[in-house]
Amino acid sequence: MSLTTKAVLKTLLGISDASMDEVIDLLILQADAIIKGYLGREIEQATYTEYYSGSGDQVIILNQTPVRSITSVNEDRDGYYGDGTDAFPTSTLLVEGTDYVLRKNDATATEVSKSGILYRIGKVWPRPYSRLSGQLVNSSGLGMGNIKVVYTAGWEAVPADIQFAANKLVTSMLQSKEMAGRLNSESIEDYSYTLSGAEDESRMLDSVRSSLARYKKVVI
Repeated sequence: MSLTTKAVLKTLLGISDASMDEVIDLLILQADAIIKGYLGREIEQATYTEYYSGSGDQVIILNQTPVRSITSVNEDRDGYYGDGTDAFPTSTLLVEGTDYVLRKNDATATEVSKSGILYRIGKVWPRPYSRLSGQLVNSSGLGMGNIKVVYTAGWEAVPADIQFAANKLVTSMLQSKEMAGRLNSESIEDYSYTLSGAEDESRMLDSVRSSLARYKKVVI
């Protein structure tokens, strides 16, 4: 699912025929890439399988938000991002509400986690210890993908202000006489252009930054 649609854009631009359809399709992809690159996250709701390395803390911050639900969490010191021998067997499955809990923002029937914080209950997310050759005592090792999380995150419908930003970017690109960047010297029928480079991309983003600001991923 894209952040906007060709039908919406044609309505906004007053286009009633199919002469610009291929161009609009390309620019929708470009706008999606620009916006998601700026926000540092996906937008549409999807299910993710991700691996994390235990650091000895009680908190893991999931990569995608808002988190709708947790499907499963496994903890296996020999999991190695799923590449270990018999990685993450059933015996490594943790229990929600007993072993871990997702930080929620409210107590409604549609409660979600805007923070994506996953707490380990009564323990920490393990950072295995190891003893290297020549060492007399164990030392902190690396988790190396010893935690597997399957979860659902994103928005069921693209938020209106993100749709607005996508629409504005596409119309700006269509109205611009010169574009340079990811696609070079593309030509569709009588419409020739190149897509925006870093400088023009930044300029285009400036016009919609305020609409996107509250969705930008904060890296801690």
